[in-house]
Amino acid sequence: MTDDAGSEPPSLDLTPRPARPAAGNRRGAIALLLLLVGGIIFVLLRTLGDASLFFYDVAEAVDLRSDLGDSRFRVVGTPQPGLLVTELDGASAVVFTLCADDVLADVVHLGDPAELFQAGVPVVLQGAWTAGRPPDMAGLPDAAGDGWYLRTDHMVVKHDNDYRSDGAELEPCGAGG
Repeated sequence: MTDDAGSEPPSLDLTPRPARPAAGNRRGAIALLLLLVGGIIFVLLRTLGDASLFFYDVAEAVDLRSDLGDSRFRVVGTPQPGLLVTELDGASAVVFTLCADDVLADVVHLGDPAELFQAGVPVVLQGAWTAGRPPDMAGLPDAAGDGWYLRTDHMVVKHDNDYRSDGAELEPCGAGG
């Protein structure tokens, strides 16, 4: 086929060429993949870290205090009368005494307590031992006062179907109780 001038038109090369991915898209995909993998690793470590926290009642936690050191653990016990609201390190805190099996431990819980938190209702706390005296401990009627306290930041109120009226007395707890 010739054009009007009588010359052959240039031939078209229809051979497929290898596709080159755009460099920007490849880098973006790699960055997104790395971010996704990093997020999954973070969630797994966080979940496994919480799952590996040991769970003790107050008596066990006091007995194992030197072994536990400053590592985090979960503890269960019953708050005794005398809950104090104070401030520690610029944050709201609740100071109280926890009891189980006639063993007392002083507690400083940072942040807001659980909604149903009150004396006589068992709680599960997450935190670590701290050497020293908790703030405002003089206001606690039955403080352990042993030079240690639990510094906690996570609280769950344990509840069951045993309810007491507002005037019901708490069973005494602690040495001499």
